[in-house]
Amino acid sequence: MPTIDQAPALSAAVVVILCASCDTDHYTAGPDQRFHCPCGSVLTTGDVVLDPDESWCVTPAGLLAYVTAPDVSLTRYREARAVMENPYMWGFEVAAHAEYRRALAELDTAIAMGLRLPEHAPVEIGRVYFAAVINPDGTYGGGNANALGWDCTICAPSTFDPSRQESHPCRNPRAHATHTVNGWTRHADRRRTHTYQVVSPIAPDLPTARERAAAIVNRRQAAARPA
Repeated sequence: MPTIDQAPALSAAVVVILCASCDTDHYTAGPDQRFHCPCGSVLTTGDVVLDPDESWCVTPAGLLAYVTAPDVSLTRYREARAVMENPYMWGFEVAAHAEYRRALAELDTAIAMGLRLPEHAPVEIGRVYFAAVINPDGTYGGGNANALGWDCTICAPSTFDPSRQESHPCRNPRAHATHTVNGWTRHADRRRTHTYQVVSPIAPDLPTARERAAAIVNRRQAAARPA
């Protein structure tokens, strides 16, 4: 049975805004669509002045914060990926890998804070792609996870010595999951006790992605039942 590979959670890049009046507490979103500090200071969204490459947001705890603007991170993502995929730029690949992961961490953070990505952003950003095993009763049975930026041996140049195989940041998680599912399906035993699907929840980390993948499979199973 396939196993679930551990994968790193991408770091959050949220800066909570400190009150300029008391220099101690933070602003909390209020029912009046303004932000209130315990010291009595009040801000509106129009009072929030940030650099052009930053966007304000509200954390799950209701605190006023800011993150890197998604369009800025998307540009960084594309520039880093262009270097990674250019065979004449191999001398810059280490720096490109770092920028690629940084950009994806910022984009994942923006999604987690409720910000929309630009309309032309790749659909893979923010998603974890599972080559999922479906149990005979239709429940989620685990699977192999892939996501943009996670360590990936498939995206690294192949070596003759397996012990020297490197991992590079993943660039094609959907294709990897689809290829794995197709391979499992072709080589499944005749009893067909299990089936396989690609499941792609939006999630900031692997544990959350597992929970959401199971929920997606359950919804699919419920929708497939005859009325």
